Parts: sequence; C-alpha cells; structure tokens
Amino acid sequence: MNISIDTIYEFHRVRTGCHIATVNYFAELLGYHFPEHDNDKNVEPMRTGYAYTNYAKYHPKYNLPENYAELFHAAHKTHHEHATHHVGFYAGDVSKIPDVHVIEMVCDWSAANFEQFYIMHDHEYNTVNEWFNAQMAHLNWTDAQKNIIHRAMDTIAQNRDDQKIMKIWSPVLEIAEL
Repeated sequence: MNISIDTIYEFHRVRTGCHIATVNYFAELLGYHFPEHDNDKNVEPMRTGYAYTNYAKYHPKYNLPENYAELFHAAHKTHHEHATHHVGFYAGDVSKIPDVHVIEMVCDWSAANFEQFYIMHDHEYNTVNEWFNAQMAHLNWTDAQKNIIHRAMDTIAQNRDDQKIMKIWSPVLEIAEL
C-alpha cells in the first residue's frame, strides 16, 4: 500500500489532537488545563516516529517501513525524557514530580487508557487504575502523590462522559480503517 508521508503526518496531527483534547477534557474535570501537552510530537524526531506508528495502529493493512521501530524508539525515548508529564523526565525518581505534573500524568494515562480500550479495543486493563496498579504503583511515589493520583483517577472515573469523549475521537474514527 503506497501512502504519502503527508497523509501519514495529517493522520498523526488529527490523532494527536484528539489525544490532547481528551487529556484536557479530563484535566478540566480536575480544574486544570494543559495547552502544551504533547506539542513536541509535531516536531522531529517525535513527529515521524509517532506518525508512522499511529498510522499503522489505525490502518492495519499499512506496511510500516523497515526502520519504523527505530524511528518510534527514538521518538518515544526523546519525548519521555523531555516531557515533564512522563516518569522518564525525572530519571526514575518520581518522588520529585511536582503535583501539577502528577495531575497531567493521570490525565495522560486516562486518555491513553480510553483510546486503547474504547477506540482501539486493544488493552488488557479495563481502567487506568488497573493499569497504574500493574505498571506504576511500584515506583517511589510519596504518600501525597499516591493520594493525588488516586483522587484524580476517582474523580475522572466518576465524572467523565464517555459519549462526549467519543465525540472528541470522531475525527480519527472517520479516517481510520479499523
């Protein structure tokens, strides 16, 4: 299948926009807003690595270029090391993460969980809380951070409107081939 790079970049732009909008939907439930969330994914080296991978996830018949895994690894590593809402930014010492970035992390995790579970139908965890307990709870979070994380996850779970969130994702669903 011959797809232009412009088509792949445009899909990435739309999908990333939906993710950012979902992060901010959850953030607003908590009284926050993160307008700069994931903006680095529209510049290199993040753009190409994430663009190919995101396009392929939503277009299963698309054959990724041979070097896509290297491109994605470089993009993922760079993003996680430079974005304050990722554990990698703190070199493994999550106890140093400021509260506002903990909140952004929870919103990001919640948006990723929603996309994987409700949009992609490809996630082993039903809730972000299950994912956190399996993947992140073992880190050296302070008790105050754990409290913020669990309160934020509970507030999001109790107040979110899945129909509104699905509308956020409708631009992706219109151009995906799932």
